[in-house]
Amino acid sequence: MFKRVLIGALVSTAFAMPAMAEVSISGSAEMDFFYRTNQTTDGKGAFAEEIAIIVNIDGKDKLDSGDVLKWRLAQKVATPGRYDSFGQREAWIGYQGTWGEARFGNQFSNQYLQLDWPYGAQGVGNMWADFGAQNVQYANAISYFSPSFGGFAFQAQYDLGSGTTDANAYEITANYAIGGLRMDAGFSESKNSKTMSSAADTFGKGDGGWGTSGNFVSGVDSNKARAYNVGAIYKFESGFDLAAGAKRNEWSGKVADVQTSTGKTTVDQYLVRAGYTTGKHNMNLGFQHIADSKVDGVTKDDGINIVNAQYNYSLSKNSTAFVQVRHHMFDDAKKHSVAAAPWQIDGGAIGQDSVTRILVGTWTGF
Repeated sequence: MFKRVLIGALVSTAFAMPAMAEVSISGSAEMDFFYRTNQTTDGKGAFAEEIAIIVNIDGKDKLDSGDVLKWRLAQKVATPGRYDSFGQREAWIGYQGTWGEARFGNQFSNQYLQLDWPYGAQGVGNMWADFGAQNVQYANAISYFSPSFGGFAFQAQYDLGSGTTDANAYEITANYAIGGLRMDAGFSESKNSKTMSSAADTFGKGDGGWGTSGNFVSGVDSNKARAYNVGAIYKFESGFDLAAGAKRNEWSGKVADVQTSTGKTTVDQYLVRAGYTTGKHNMNLGFQHIADSKVDGVTKDDGINIVNAQYNYSLSKNSTAFVQVRHHMFDDAKKHSVAAAPWQIDGGAIGQDSVTRILVGTWTGF
């Protein structure tokens, strides 16, 4: 992590001594080059690439009370189509003490972060963290993070939405860790977002893209989404690790790309993953099952099974090279679950019963 110390003057008095506030810069840079099969209805494949660069600027100041005032400003650029300005990824101010931590502003959903890493790691996240009834981000959030109680901690978030009870979102997450065991659970509910779909996104995402909101509909319970998740990971001293998780997604009302009726759609998901690390080498194998969706109690034939494997090689203490293979198998080639966008299923074209992505890349943290 690269750090600089900035000198600020106290405004309470013209003769005050300079105050020292710590500011740090961190982030990551990832390159992905890949080939995907069945990108067209006649089965043609295609090459593609993505460059993702994340920059976080963090600041903190220790207060006279012993508590800490902290903040973050973050940006992500993902070629070829995402060029966010600073603050669209994260822009919040927080206060931390022995009582826990409170944050205000544009923040990630803690449930999404729980699903994304480590459960969604090693190529699993496209249908585990990015698909579902949960949110990725709350642009207008208030969050609380508890201290650890013997390895147990919980988090609570609330997005103000439209400022009334017509449109808002909240979630509660918890985790427990002891030795090599980690357990996680979460619940979220969002209502009256115009942009709600099966693609996890910013709650009420505005026309300005990530980090903006304001697209809401009026009327209590006009539409609603709920997500539930549980999971556990165990790391053995021998270098093996095992992970398993379950998630339920529920959408009610007219939700884009899920259903146009005012009924209820439910999709359950299950994940298992195993890994082994020795020296500079890390190998992973995972399996996901996205169950057939149920609309008003009627089961559809639209499930998905996904197998993925990834090999990582440590190039340095900060950089890794990797090779990944991910294969989707669709129960119904004409209806790929309730996935809202082709990118969720690696661009698999309607009419194809499977799609495979083969990827090579590097990741470096700073």
